[in-house]
Amino acid sequence: ATATSQPSPLQTSTSHPRALKILFLSSDTGGGHRASAQSLAQQFHLLFPGSTHHLCDIVQLDGPPPYNTLVSVYKHLSQHPQQWKLVYNVSNTRAYEMVADVHMKSLMERSVRKRILGYDPDVVVSVHPLMTNVPVLACRNISRETGRHLPIFTVCTDLGSAHSMWFANGVEKLFVASEMIRDLAMQRGKVPPEKIVMSGLPIRRDFSIQA
Repeated sequence: ATATSQPSPLQTSTSHPRALKILFLSSDTGGGHRASAQSLAQQFHLLFPGSTHHLCDIVQLDGPPPYNTLVSVYKHLSQHPQQWKLVYNVSNTRAYEMVADVHMKSLMERSVRKRILGYDPDVVVSVHPLMTNVPVLACRNISRETGRHLPIFTVCTDLGSAHSMWFANGVEKLFVASEMIRDLAMQRGKVPPEKIVMSGLPIRRDFSIQA
């Protein structure tokens, strides 16, 4: 999603008793993340009429270097497969995961918490692997500070394999598309099986109707 400094609703409808304010965390690093968020948003609007939703790239807005250059770096790496493979393999190790977790939480959690509060959401949904660990901590702190539980969910948009940073353990539920991803979540992220939902990949409602 295009990073914006102020909340800007992507869709607004008339009020309804079941209406929700949904905050999606995503980035334009490939079309799948944005498409998944938009598909999920469409379902929220159908199930909870009058809901509103936003897309926010917290890494570009609040992340420390080098994470705040994620979009431009992704575009470069997508044109250089060998470099992409090297970066992916190095960053998908246990050692890197631990360093990145501490680095990101210590330098951006407070800013992310403030940004999420600015949207005043009822629910937070991450559809990007770099937007799980810090938002989980931020939502936990927001819940403690406000006295109102702010749930956060992760929807993994990968099918056959997935980066370890998808699997932050503090989410309410982790939605995955395959048994392979479920097993990775339990092994790498130590996500308990009761938190994992086998849901498939989000698709536009037009496709589901045609199917």
